Amino acid sequence: MVDDKTLYEVKSRTQANFGALWLRNFAAIKGEVSRRPRISALFDTLEGVPAIVVGAGPSLDKNLRLLKLAEGRALIICVDTILSALQTADIAPSVVVTLDPQPETALMFSRARTESLTLAAPTIISPRALAAWKGEVVFYHKYAPDIPPLVQVARAAPQVGYLIPGGSVLSVGLDLAFRMGCDPIAFAGQDLSYPPGAAYSRHTVYGDAGFGEMFREKMGDMVTSADIFGRVLPTQKSLFVTKQWMEWAFGALKREKPAAFYNCTEGGIVTQGCRIVTLREWLARFARERRNIAWAMKKALSRGKR
Repeated sequence: MVDDKTLYEVKSRTQANFGALWLRNFAAIKGEVSRRPRISALFDTLEGVPAIVVGAGPSLDKNLRLLKLAEGRALIICVDTILSALQTADIAPSVVVTLDPQPETALMFSRARTESLTLAAPTIISPRALAAWKGEVVFYHKYAPDIPPLVQVARAAPQVGYLIPGGSVLSVGLDLAFRMGCDPIAFAGQDLSYPPGAAYSRHTVYGDAGFGEMFREKMGDMVTSADIFGRVLPTQKSLFVTKQWMEWAFGALKREKPAAFYNCTEGGIVTQGCRIVTLREWLARFARERRNIAWAMKKALSRGKR
């Protein structure tokens, strides 16, 4: 279960930093929110289809190119920071998820080819980031009934539907795969921690540049946690909340047909409530059958515009 003290600290700081920005962003894009598909249009559309949620952690450097084997055989959900790297490896994600309300997110989209892709975006995304995205956009509300600015936004567009942030964009992707009916659900590149000398995959816009400086700046925001190998690694409090949320969610998220969760990161600190296997093993077991995932999503999103 999530540590209440750390969760409260993270939520309070997030609201203080972004509360006003959330409201400004929504006011600027509410017209787009009303005319674009809602996230609930995707719910229960891919029952029994395997899914893999791809983060930008440093462990992804081991097996980024293996994800090509999942294309057309599993739903690939990637976070915004790793999109360009997937495209460089000729991998087309099914959905890109973003969460950050700051305008700097536009940098990630401007460096990618987004015309044929689908973005799952919060209703408080930066207008600049939204303008940089050229493909389809499906909006979601951040589920946060205890954060007044986000409650205000949700009430202004009640038709949209929710995803649970759970501390980071990684948990948004996990919740989306679950709500779409996918099974089994795997995740890769979700270290949620900082192994020596690395903060992100070297394939991202960040790479390992400035790791030492970043680590020193965030020293006061750090805790430690053991990874799958038993090593004690530093991590930010917000990422530790995500770890705890994910380990709670594996057992707590409920639907008529439950899902099996697989940690294919081959590293990182998510250790409880999921099966730990290599990405190659998961792909060999579950990503064998070709599926028309793109068509199913297109059909669902078309209905969601009505």
